[in-house]
Amino acid sequence: MRKEDSICVVMAGGSGERFWPLSRRLRPKQLLKLAGGNKNLLQETVARIAPLISAERILIATSRELQGPIRQAGVGVPDDNVVAEPCKRNTAGCLAYVAAHVLARFGAAAEYMTMAVLSADQLIRDRARFLDTVEVALAAVERQDALAVIGIRPTRPETGYGYVEIPEEMKPVSVSPSGVAVYPVARFREKPNAETAAGFIATGRFFWNSGMFFWRLRTFLNELEAASPAHARSVAAMAETIREGRHDETDRVFESLENISIDYALMEKARHVLVIRADFDWDDIGAWDALDRTHDRDEYGNVAVGQPVLVDTRDSIVYNEAGPDKMAVAVVGVENLAVIVREDGVLVIPKDRAQEVRKAVAVLKERNARQL
Repeated sequence: MRKEDSICVVMAGGSGERFWPLSRRLRPKQLLKLAGGNKNLLQETVARIAPLISAERILIATSRELQGPIRQAGVGVPDDNVVAEPCKRNTAGCLAYVAAHVLARFGAAAEYMTMAVLSADQLIRDRARFLDTVEVALAAVERQDALAVIGIRPTRPETGYGYVEIPEEMKPVSVSPSGVAVYPVARFREKPNAETAAGFIATGRFFWNSGMFFWRLRTFLNELEAASPAHARSVAAMAETIREGRHDETDRVFESLENISIDYALMEKARHVLVIRADFDWDDIGAWDALDRTHDRDEYGNVAVGQPVLVDTRDSIVYNEAGPDKMAVAVVGVENLAVIVREDGVLVIPKDRAQEVRKAVAVLKERNARQL
């Protein structure tokens, strides 16, 4: 089952501000235990792919500020595999930078390696089905010289995700013995409004874009040359400077890149893209309201962590990180709230406004608050 000719990149450079007050500058979302278990999100991601791709072939892409905290967190990969970008250049810059590191490390053989790109903030409980799907994706891009993305069958008219559309005839390119279907991509569609999202779902031809990508490195570089030549040139230039230890020059090349996502820079322009249909439960842990979907709820619809006292409270999320011995938390007579408590910070917000936590963080930044 182990894929010795493959590597995995886990993108883990985000700050996770929407999970304040738990998330902090040096303790972002990916280092929090938000999946309901004993591992943080990054540890969960590495453990999920490890049966297929060995730890020595798993790279964590993050910021220089977070490189130390991630190494100290013991996420399951060698310290040298925690690769730190010089600055923020979105996912296109991130993947160009990692590709350069892979070329510098493995030389000419790197172009024939297949790469799985994962995010550090997703919840997937059925590991066996996930691994089966990843194997199908890697085999598909090796066989067809294509780029691929895992597509999630939508369960609601979500406006916060991008969508992947397949052709009207809906005929798969292939179906694995275990039933994993591979389709050609007709086009990518960015985050729609609620009415448009409902229309997408009604057709049966749309999947959520999971942000999990697959390609042979050679194919990635060829498609990048056609879609975004500046990024393609940067990969070659950075690979050379990394090999020669000229790190200041590597930084200058990276800093010159456009700040753009891999979806816009490459996937929407690529000539041959496949979507692998996911038949496993999936969730993007993007804000506090995701805990409704990732944690067990009590008989009144509440998610309660850290033994808070709940009285006449319904459909709420109450998260007491400090635990009952250090912090007694009581919530009375409320509905549809998220109440998040840390020893030095408290958040109270309607669940349907969970995305707006960043507004509070922005004000705290203006105040130079120490709780960031």
